[in-house]
Amino acid sequence: MSIISILLIFFILFLSIYIIYNRFCYFSKRSIPCPPVRSILFGHLSDLWSAKSYSEQLHQWTQQYGSVYGIFEGTRPVYVISDINFIEEIFIKQFARFHSRRVTLTNRVLGEKNFNVLTAHISQLWKKQRKILNPTFSGAKMRRLLPTINTCVNIFMERLTTQTTDGTIFNIYKIYKRLTMDVICRCAFGIDTNVQYDVYNENIYMKKVEELFAKDSERAFLAKIHRITAHTLLTNICPIIFRLKRYFRTKNSPIQANLWLMEHMHEFIQQRSTEEDHQKKSIDDLLQLMIDAVHSNKDQLLPTELLSNVFIVLAAGYETTSTALGYCTYRLALHQDIQEKVYEELREHWSANDNSYDTIMSKLTYMDLFVKEVLRMHPIAIQVVNRQCNEDTNVAGYDIQKDSLIQVDVLSVHYDQDLWGPEPVDEFCPERHSDKRHPLAFMPFGAGPRICIGMRFALMEIKLCLAQLISAYHILPSSSEGYKLNTEEQIVIAPEKVFVKLEKRI
Repeated sequence: MSIISILLIFFILFLSIYIIYNRFCYFSKRSIPCPPVRSILFGHLSDLWSAKSYSEQLHQWTQQYGSVYGIFEGTRPVYVISDINFIEEIFIKQFARFHSRRVTLTNRVLGEKNFNVLTAHISQLWKKQRKILNPTFSGAKMRRLLPTINTCVNIFMERLTTQTTDGTIFNIYKIYKRLTMDVICRCAFGIDTNVQYDVYNENIYMKKVEELFAKDSERAFLAKIHRITAHTLLTNICPIIFRLKRYFRTKNSPIQANLWLMEHMHEFIQQRSTEEDHQKKSIDDLLQLMIDAVHSNKDQLLPTELLSNVFIVLAAGYETTSTALGYCTYRLALHQDIQEKVYEELREHWSANDNSYDTIMSKLTYMDLFVKEVLRMHPIAIQVVNRQCNEDTNVAGYDIQKDSLIQVDVLSVHYDQDLWGPEPVDEFCPERHSDKRHPLAFMPFGAGPRICIGMRFALMEIKLCLAQLISAYHILPSSSEGYKLNTEEQIVIAPEKVFVKLEKRI
């Protein structure tokens, strides 16, 4: 080997080291604290992926480094924030510069034509979809869906009768999952899957959605590579490799489940499009409401966009709502005094025979405080509360470069004593929500123009189910001492199981 070749190799090596070193100095040059980088390849992702909880690790770093600090995904800088003024700039005041979320490998595999209101990262695309679909989730449209949800909850109550003999201890979370799957199948597609009676777990849609949430698809090897090569020349290679892996794809991967569900839900949309007009007029489900919203708007959705938005309603409505119900039930069992307050309010203002939307959403004020406190202490889908910077700007005194990511540490916001005092933030206190707080101190559904479009639907389902359950049963913990939940974090932070005992109210 010639001296010139050797010198060239050393030059390239030196240049590579310099570029990487300079990249990892991004935050130090800006006097922003940053945890030690332990992996040149993955940056801080190696710490986050090896931690028991992604969210808890961010929370621990926040306690150590403050409300604004930096981490690296590969060599890409990510601001982790819990400062309320910074959050307000990102989600409200400078939203036009931070309208995008992180683009995942799954998004790229499906392609831009399948982006939905959650995943769309192009401003015009997101705005168009949100504008068209907003009327679908209005209060008036939710009123039309309430009877369908009530039918599903009645089946849920019927199934509970087999679990309540002699104060049997059972996992109610498992039953909630079947309830929310039933609700979403009926309300989204108008189909009865009989899933609440499926004791042998043979329902294919239930299986596929469980596969979707069983693992964090972002921890698959190709997804990791895609994440650390974001906004480089290698970004588009990972989706190509995934499509070529036809010969050795794993059957139970989340992305495979995603693709299967998308393909089969397309059948429902095709079937609906071929039905006669007089048949459609008698249908009250989200799919038809979306189709009606599309037809009444001059800006049309592509068939793939409609499909993708129906899919995200299915996926999000199943897992997040059942998880929220699980946490609510755990807190009711743990805090008997609060359970009785909810029960007394129900006796005064609610009955199963007068199951109106206004009563559920407006008159049950203490239940509303209770549900909010559950979601404060147990935020569910917080990894998606992130934004990508679309142009260079200054936020709260920090110069943010284009393509930088902003990850909100929702746990730290929800457990900030200055925002949520004077009661200790680790104590369960629904009454704290009676006081006026900063509107961005509470972010279980995100915030700003891209707040969760299905929030009203989820709260309606949660409150209706709790009203029926608490009115009929006294919820007791499975043990008198050490009654705690074990949680696991994949796409959402969910309890592993929620064991309770139910006693019939007299």
